[in-house]
Amino acid sequence: MELLTQFIKKEHSFSPETFSDNRDNYFHIAYGTDTNYQMGAAISIASILENNKESTNKYCIHIFTDVISSEYATRMKSISQQYGACILLYTVDEKVLEKLPASTVWPLSIYYRLLAFDFLSEETDKLLYLDSDIICKNNIYELESLELGDSFAAVVPDVDYTQKKNQQRLEIDFQGRYFNSGVILANLHQWKVNDCSTEIFSLIERESDSGKLKYPDQDALNIIFLGHLIYLDRKYNAIFPLKTEFEKKDKNNYKKYISDETIFIHYTGITKPWHVWADYDSSMYFRHIYALTPWKDEEYLRSKSIVEYREEYKHYLYQRCYMKALYALFLYRKEKLFK
Repeated sequence: MELLTQFIKKEHSFSPETFSDNRDNYFHIAYGTDTNYQMGAAISIASILENNKESTNKYCIHIFTDVISSEYATRMKSISQQYGACILLYTVDEKVLEKLPASTVWPLSIYYRLLAFDFLSEETDKLLYLDSDIICKNNIYELESLELGDSFAAVVPDVDYTQKKNQQRLEIDFQGRYFNSGVILANLHQWKVNDCSTEIFSLIERESDSGKLKYPDQDALNIIFLGHLIYLDRKYNAIFPLKTEFEKKDKNNYKKYISDETIFIHYTGITKPWHVWADYDSSMYFRHIYALTPWKDEEYLRSKSIVEYREEYKHYLYQRCYMKALYALFLYRKEKLFK
């Protein structure tokens, strides 16, 4: 913890006047994100606050990120005031992570969740961590009151088609319970007592050259937490890749993943509901909340990378927006040519 105080700096703290310094009745939630996903985290936060206005707890939300612009801070202050929640923004000096593997696919920001667990273990015994591409659809009262006991965390197993592959790759029998790390209700007391951060970071460093850990932080969490977990219902992490829209070609397909009981929708994959080409009914849960935030007057995001251009092309082709599809294809080939 003393080491982390050198690398994590609290930049902003927004609290309504009704909040006291005594945080015993606070429910803590954390996000780890770089600038590319900051807006997603903000909408995710707003979705929780919008759907949990009757909670007996007050919400204290922590965002760990790389850079914070004055505009982003102002907008997060607005959300704090709008919903009466405490929101804290921290910057991370990535020098603390320089020994860990990273790539364009998995930037160092994937490890921010691990830093958050360590950093906040001095403040609370229980923390809900969420990825920035998650939208809350219903109340989370059951999670708030869930007792973790001696378990390290409460999690949701990953989708079926990933289980066998991950088990074979890691050579560990997870019994179909390899979990997705996008939603973790972490027991920070056990995290601290068992020094989980040292074990996890050591494991990632040891395996950095072997290629065994395809999803470094998620794989390491699964290995270290195995046998010490509570498993939650799928409604707490309803994984839905938006690419299934053009793969399945069925406008009602999303209803197999997202139901009336769903708590958290997890929009995995390249295309996110904040992309301009993600014009589907399945994106409405995000877009409804988006319209309630300081981003409401801004256009959804456009492609910025070669993988996004390719995905945008496929979506527009399925939507029969042929001119937009051709333009995305042109940008994709142009980017590929000069790469």
